[in-house]
Amino acid sequence: MNYEKHNEEVRRLLQQAEEGKCERVMMELAMNPRMIISDPMLNPRRITFEEYLKDPQIMLEIQCQFQEYCAESLISDRIMGFENLQEITPYPDFQNVLEGACLGCEIAFHGCNEPGTKVCADETTKYELLKNTRPLTDPLGGIVSTLLSHYEFFKKKREEGYTYKGKPLGSPGMAGMGTDGPFTIACSLIGATQACMDLYVDQDYMMELLDYITEAVIARNKALRRCYGQPVKSKSFGFADDSIALLSLDTYTELILPFHKKLMRELCTGEEPGWIHLCGDASRFFPTLVRELNAGTFDTGFPIDHGRVVRELGPDITVKGGVHVETLRAGTAEEVANAAKTILEAVKPYTRKFIIKEANNLSPGTPPENLSAMHEAVRRYGYYK
Repeated sequence: MNYEKHNEEVRRLLQQAEEGKCERVMMELAMNPRMIISDPMLNPRRITFEEYLKDPQIMLEIQCQFQEYCAESLISDRIMGFENLQEITPYPDFQNVLEGACLGCEIAFHGCNEPGTKVCADETTKYELLKNTRPLTDPLGGIVSTLLSHYEFFKKKREEGYTYKGKPLGSPGMAGMGTDGPFTIACSLIGATQACMDLYVDQDYMMELLDYITEAVIARNKALRRCYGQPVKSKSFGFADDSIALLSLDTYTELILPFHKKLMRELCTGEEPGWIHLCGDASRFFPTLVRELNAGTFDTGFPIDHGRVVRELGPDITVKGGVHVETLRAGTAEEVANAAKTILEAVKPYTRKFIIKEANNLSPGTPPENLSAMHEAVRRYGYYK
C-alpha cells in the first residue's frame, strides 16, 4: 500500500470535513483488540480473554499488536502506516462485560472468543438486585477498581519509557464512561425475555430496576470523570441501548425514554448534539431521539435502509452505517464492493453527512483485501456531484 498517497488524501478529506464540505463520503471502521485475540492467525500464543482482562501487561501487549495491525493492514480514511504512528494509546478494555459485572453478573469467559455475562437473577431473586447499594455508594469498587488499576499501570509504563517497536505510549484512554444503556443492562441482569415481560406484567418492578440501573450508571460516570479530571457534565453525551430494538416505538417512548432523558440531564449540558449507537432494526426510534434527546449522530448496525434513514432525518444529522460485517468477513471482494456501491448511491443524493463503515464492529478474521475492496468502492462511487 502507498501510505504516503493514502495519507495525503486523508489529510485533505479531514480538512474538508472540518470546513463542512467533503468531496466524497468518508469511510470509518469500528474495531477493537478482539481482532487479535479471536483470530488464531494473529494470536499464536492463544491468549484468552480471561488473561487479557485480568493481566494489564498482556492487555498492553495485545493492544500494541492491534494498533500496529490496524495501521498496516485495515484500510479506512485515517492516517495509515505503522511508521506514521506517533504513539501507542492503551486503554482499559473490558469489552461489553463491565456494566453487567458492576451490578452483580458473573463474567462468562469463552477462551479466545469474547466474554459475556451470566444472568444474575431469575423471577424469584430479581428483587434482591435492588438491595445491592454498592454500585450507588461505591461506584469505583468491584470491576471498576480493576479498570482504574489497569489505567494506573498504563500510566506507569508510559512514565517508565515503555516502547513498542520504537513507538512510545501516549496518555491512556479514559475508559469506563458512557453506557450500553439501561434497558440493555436490565436484559443482562434478568434476561431479555424476563425484561420484556416485566415491562408489561410487573411494570412497577421494572421501573424501579431501570431507575436503579440509571442511577448506578450516572454515579459511575460522575465518579470516573472526577478521577480523570473531567467536568462532571460534558457538553454532549453519547450512549447505546441496543436492546430497545426488541420494543415498539410506543413502549420505548413511554417506558424507556424517561431514563435516557435522565442520563442526558445528569451527564451533559446539552450545548452540543449527542450521539447514539443502536444495533439491529432500530431506525424507527431515530426521529424521536433527534427530537427528544438532541441526537446529532447515529451509529447504526444491521438491518437498516440507509437511503430511507437519511431522507427521513435530513441533511443535518450524521448517520454512520454500511456493509454487513459477515459480508466483509466471508464475502468476495466483488460482493463487498457491490454492497458499498448500493449504499453510497442510496444516500448521496440526500446528505453529505453519511459515513460508511462496517455494520457493526469488524469481525475477527475479516480479510484486509475485502476492506480494500470497500475502500476502493468508496473512492470510485462515493464522490458527490
